[in-house]
Amino acid sequence: MTLASASPGIQNLSDDDPWPGLSPFREVDQQFFHGRETEAEELYRLVMRERLTVLFGLSGLGKSSLLQAGLFPQLRNENTFPVYLRLSYAAEAPDLIQQVIKAIAAQAQEFDVEPPGAKPGETLWEYFHRQENDFWNERNRPVVPLLVFDQFEEAFTLGQIDAERSAATAGLLEQIGDLAEGRVPSAVKKLLDSEPEQTKGFVFSRHPYKILLSLREDFLAELEPLRPRMPALGTNRFRLLRMNGAAALRVVAQPAQLVDKDVAEEIVRFVAADRTGGPLTNLDVEPALLSVVCRELNTKRRSRGDAKITAELLKGSQEQVLEEFYTTSMSEVPPAVRHFVEDRLLTVSGFRDSVALENALSEPGVTREAIDKLVQGRLLRAEERAGVERMELTHDLLTGVVRASRDRRHLLEKAEEERRAVARAQEEAQHERERQDLRRSRRQVTIVSVVSAIAVISALLAVGGFVKAERESMTARDAERQARQAGARALNAAAEAQKSRDQIVKSLEIRGAALSGDQERLDKLMAGLDHDTQVRFTTRSKFLYTTAGTDYYRFEIFPVAGSLPSGPNTIAFITYVADHPTFRNKLMITDASRAFKIDYTGWGCLSEMTALLEYNNPSKPPSVAKFDACKEE
Repeated sequence: MTLASASPGIQNLSDDDPWPGLSPFREVDQQFFHGRETEAEELYRLVMRERLTVLFGLSGLGKSSLLQAGLFPQLRNENTFPVYLRLSYAAEAPDLIQQVIKAIAAQAQEFDVEPPGAKPGETLWEYFHRQENDFWNERNRPVVPLLVFDQFEEAFTLGQIDAERSAATAGLLEQIGDLAEGRVPSAVKKLLDSEPEQTKGFVFSRHPYKILLSLREDFLAELEPLRPRMPALGTNRFRLLRMNGAAALRVVAQPAQLVDKDVAEEIVRFVAADRTGGPLTNLDVEPALLSVVCRELNTKRRSRGDAKITAELLKGSQEQVLEEFYTTSMSEVPPAVRHFVEDRLLTVSGFRDSVALENALSEPGVTREAIDKLVQGRLLRAEERAGVERMELTHDLLTGVVRASRDRRHLLEKAEEERRAVARAQEEAQHERERQDLRRSRRQVTIVSVVSAIAVISALLAVGGFVKAERESMTARDAERQARQAGARALNAAAEAQKSRDQIVKSLEIRGAALSGDQERLDKLMAGLDHDTQVRFTTRSKFLYTTAGTDYYRFEIFPVAGSLPSGPNTIAFITYVADHPTFRNKLMITDASRAFKIDYTGWGCLSEMTALLEYNNPSKPPSVAKFDACKEE
């Protein structure tokens, strides 16, 4: 039996390089996976107990790592065959059910498991319930397949992009429900009712398979409409929480040859943003952020040739680590590749998306060499799904950094377009002045010639010539005045463009202060803004579940439509800023396409909210609104 191979372009971890950064730990990396032993054991017990298990948690907590490096090795020792599934919802991807069947066949071959053959067009229920459709391992023992649907929230994002994909996703969810409930699909039941002799080809009393759905906690509410047809969704759930500081210390200090324990503890406190110096067990740590910090520190250590990671290497802030990671990665590839990543690997609303590699390489300026460099640096992940090699950002933790970079670039591009338009107007005004000067010079030469001629003609003709020259002189003065006016307009346009750029820069500075947690700088930047008292905000909440005696809700925050300004001062963006344990994104940006609505999952409303209002009129300065979301319900 062999362990799963590394993703294309990514080297296996080693004693000198034990942290994967934003990439998940894989089964082949299990010896380097620490700090989640308790969670892996508990999840294992749940999987073995029931037919369907739901694993959920916030993004960045390491669900994929827990599955592959924590759970899978235990299952293989107990004659269970985990099948890792990351479905592709791309328009060109194969049928979703066929993707499941092909993944079973491919991973069975990799792990020396003999699977049953599948019949064309049959449902998953038929595949698993046919007589003698058993799975056998290399020791000729039966094994139980476990279908592990990782990042299952994509069924509710990428799987709903259009009507065709929504229908395909609905079909997948129906088949998963049939498996989870041990329910004969309606089409199969209808067939068996009309042809009873075919019932002998199926086993109805035994369900030789298991299912695990892993998804982000903020999409947990999307499962609720499925519960009437799939009641098992609510009975066997495991919520993955942040690591405490003691577990995080095991992650950092395990390679003792690379980091001393006191430095390891300092790293843990840095990632947890701890300033109290209290017990490590009281700290909450995001594993993905911890892994990327450790990897970046180790990369610096290796580049300097140091034997160990030192406290001196640990500088900056959590957000700066991600920003530096992204900026450093992009500094090694052409700008066109950065534009491609920001514009194509994120949806408009900021979710991760994937692109077929061959489509990526058809984009101007995107090369295989550049893509491989980003994959090796763990900014991107390339993997084969449904027979197509696809690429995407390695983690949701990066979406905030990438979206901020994309928005900043788009704003600067817009400002640059305005600057060029002003420059063109100034150039045209200058050309107009030069043309008027040239015409005036020609008229003056003509007048001199006429004066010589009129000396020999009658006084009447001289008077007529004088009137004509006077009229031409008046025309020249009008043209000169028009040129001055055009120049003044160009200067005013330049001033307006500069003012617009200044507003954009100020908005970006405010967002940067919020992301870095620099409250003093944030307060100073916002102090100079007007306070908007017209726009009112409201909230909606929906109960989700209760865990450890705490009720969790899905909250939505948005402005009251009638309170939004109209006309030239309509709002383009609203950036929400808050500091609350369950408001994972300290800063969230939204636009009119989403009705300026944000949502989050948590255990408490946001009593201190700040909204930065930016307007479609680029010369209008941003304003700020403060409100208590708890009182606005």
